[in-house]
Amino acid sequence: MSTSDNPLIKALPPETDYISYLTILEYNLTVEQLPILHGILQDGTLTANIGWDLVHLLLPLLPASQQCLQDVSRLGNPREVVLKVTELLEGIAGENDEDVEEDSDGQGDEEANSAGETKAKKLEELSREDIGVHVHGEDTAAVTSQSKKSNDAPAKALRFTALLEMLSILHPRIKTKYPSRFLSTSLQAILPAYMQVATRPEATESVLGFIKDLSGTRRPKLPPRKSSSAIPTQSVPQSAPDPEGQDGIVGENEANLQSRLLQSFLTYVTEGYMTSLVADEDVPGMAWCCRYQEKLHPEKTVPGRRTYSSLFSDEESLHGRDAIMGHILVSHSRLFWYSQADYVGARSRLEDQRRRITRSHQEAGGCRGR
Repeated sequence: MSTSDNPLIKALPPETDYISYLTILEYNLTVEQLPILHGILQDGTLTANIGWDLVHLLLPLLPASQQCLQDVSRLGNPREVVLKVTELLEGIAGENDEDVEEDSDGQGDEEANSAGETKAKKLEELSREDIGVHVHGEDTAAVTSQSKKSNDAPAKALRFTALLEMLSILHPRIKTKYPSRFLSTSLQAILPAYMQVATRPEATESVLGFIKDLSGTRRPKLPPRKSSSAIPTQSVPQSAPDPEGQDGIVGENEANLQSRLLQSFLTYVTEGYMTSLVADEDVPGMAWCCRYQEKLHPEKTVPGRRTYSSLFSDEESLHGRDAIMGHILVSHSRLFWYSQADYVGARSRLEDQRRRITRSHQEAGGCRGR
């Protein structure tokens, strides 16, 4: 099929309206069509109108659809796409493994068959319209077979990390007087979904990356550098402005409120990660107490038995726990930072307290001497 005969290109607006084009995308979108869709989504006006309704279509095609999801995050309407992403995160949080198994044992097949037949009928109706897109019988059968495989979705962790990467792009794009309202909604959707995938290291890393993107200091982009050699330079994709953005300053105390929201969120994430750690080779969680005991009293270690410290340094899975916990602690130090005035004030208070204790001890010694 040539590019001009491709249904995704042939039915582009203004040949069809946006709703009809979304319907055509739903029935024709496959992994092979993703490169074409990536080129189509470079149209900012089109992506702003249909991007919010593409997320749930692209998510089952991961990881191949990662680039298209990034296009939706950069060029789609950020407010609409954020709401769609939080809705999908709530869906991940509500998934039950037992329900998925039951659906795969017959009932899910029946529903997939009926859904496929319904889609095939709708496709036939659309093909009769004068929109220049004809659906053959083989294409209808392909849609039916594709709907039967709809239950073969990517792993929860893969979908979770992809949605969090989208939120990292979407939230800075939203220009409103009260950005904390959007942030609080997203955090409430992320936390239950994270509890479902907390055992996956990539899920925790994506959460920490999301926090860093929203709380860290943003460096300005470097200007392009002219080089005498013919080295190709990679252009950084630009994000579209918020079409509903409000010009003006951010509400009073918004920065502090967002910081406190992220601090509370990180605290719950830390708790969720710690509780998700299962015993690996009789190692309880992070085994901090055991390792500290070995460091403090090495003479009490059992000869011939591997110490917890050696296990955490040699075993890849346990070493990964230390690495993730280190990243969590770095995020804590970045969020719960203090200004220089706070440090000076804390130091002066400690010195005053130390002087009072020393003075009270001296007075107590003088009373005993009398």
